[in-house]
This record gives sequence, C-alpha cells and structure tokens, in this order.
Amino acid sequence: MSTLRRGAVTLVSALAATASVGLAGSPAHSATAEVTALPVVNHERLLLAAQLDPSKPGRGLTAGAEESVKTVKAALRAKGLLASTDTDGHFGIATMDAWRAWENRVHTTANAWSTNGLPSLYELNELAPNRFELSHKVDQGSWVVLPQNDAPSQFQDQTVNERTRDMFFKAEQIAGNMTISQGRGGADASAGTHMGGGAIDIRVVDAPAQTSARVAALRKVGFAAWYRNWEGNQHIHAVAVGDPWVAYDAHRSLCQIYQFRFGGEGLSCSNSTAGDDRPLIWWEDYQRSL
Repeated sequence: MSTLRRGAVTLVSALAATASVGLAGSPAHSATAEVTALPVVNHERLLLAAQLDPSKPGRGLTAGAEESVKTVKAALRAKGLLASTDTDGHFGIATMDAWRAWENRVHTTANAWSTNGLPSLYELNELAPNRFELSHKVDQGSWVVLPQNDAPSQFQDQTVNERTRDMFFKAEQIAGNMTISQGRGGADASAGTHMGGGAIDIRVVDAPAQTSARVAALRKVGFAAWYRNWEGNQHIHAVAVGDPWVAYDAHRSLCQIYQFRFGGEGLSCSNSTAGDDRPLIWWEDYQRSL
C-alpha cells in the first residue's frame, strides 16, 4: 500500500474514532444525560386525595398522595385551569373545579360521572404526555348490566361499572349471594348518590341475619358500606372507594367516602364524623393482599 493511501486510511479511522467518542463518550453530547425522567403520578393515591381532601377542614393532605397531587396541579396550571398560587398537595374544591374544567375539554358529553371532578384514567392520559407518567392505574371499565334473574322483577337488570361488578362478586364469594336493589339511577338517583358509578344498595329482607356479614364483606373488598335501618326501606348502602365515576351531584356521594373514613354515617356531606376512624380499603389494595 502506498504511503499516501496508508495516510488516508489512518485519517478516516481517526475521524471515525473521534466521532464515536463524541457521540457516546462525551457527557456534553450524551443523549442519556439530556433525558430528564418525568414525575410519576400514583393514580390510586390521587383518587383517594380527590375523594377525601375536599371535605377536610383547612388544607389537609392524604397520606401518600401529596407529590402526585402537586404534579397534577402543575399540569392544570400549565393549562390555565388553576391559580398560579395553588401549588400544595391538597386536592381541594378549587382543584376539583379545575379538573371538571379539564373534563369538559376532553369529553364531548357532560354527565354525573364523566365531569365529576375526579381524575379518571382516560382524562389523566389526555393530560399526561410530556408532563408525567402514571402508576397504580385505576380502570373502572365500562357500564354493564347485571340481570339478577333470581331476584324480584323490580331488582333485575341493575347497571354498574365493571370495577363495581367485580367488587360485588368478590363480596358475594365471602358472604354468600346478595341482590343489588339499586345500581346506577333509579329512585330519582337517591339525591344524586346513584347518578354515577360505584354506588350500590343491597337488599337485606331476603336474609336479615346475614346483614352484618354482608356489610363486613363489602367493606373488606373496598366499599364504604353502612346498614340503613329505615322503616320500609331497610338496605345496605355501599360506595366503592377510589371509583373514578362516583357521582358529583347535589348530594356529592364522594363525600360519603370521607364520612366513612372518619366515622360518619354518610347521610349528608355535613353529617357528623364523631365516630371512630375506619380503615380505608379500596379494590386494588385488597387485590394485592390476596
């Protein structure tokens, strides 16, 4: 090989080596060094904050949710939906209103469950790109109808979402067969509590002796549940903790979850919470315990 040719080969090799070091070895030009990890929003904890914080006095926080709430609030501020001064980890009324404004942007139809101020998986996914990642996702599924063919005719064909259905079926495995006397809608939606997802009433006159066991089973799988000993209308009322489709209406059934957690009976948002605190379990948390 001629001296000229050997020199050209040496020069090309040196340039290639230099380029390789510049692209892969130099921190100044490293693609890895320039990537900043996005914050992670824990969907389960975010929903707990959204269902508990609005009813708390002051600006109380929900354990494990503070950073997720801060991240979502930053995204809402970037969209011009939340005041620039609202930066803490409290998911209060102002944050609920801001989230409802976001829901009205991403949904074509407003209703008691899709524009309720609670962050559903779909709504978070619409807000997340280039802002945050999601973990511990909560998917309520679609609306389904439970035929309940063995129940009296007025209790057949009850509508619930898939998450609530799965929770109910698991409670039945624990406490025996039950009948949903009211799912979504019906009876003027019971002052708003049954306008959305997660809320069910359970018939008790078929097996009164099983009432306590049924309440315990519903609570075990993630419902806030109470026995209503109302003359002529005895039933168990249950609301699925962490359901993104819980109704926001005149009664705001989501405040029943706060009531349950802090000892109240969930009869109204102003109901006393003088009772003993109750452990708060939700469906995804229960499943991890199995």
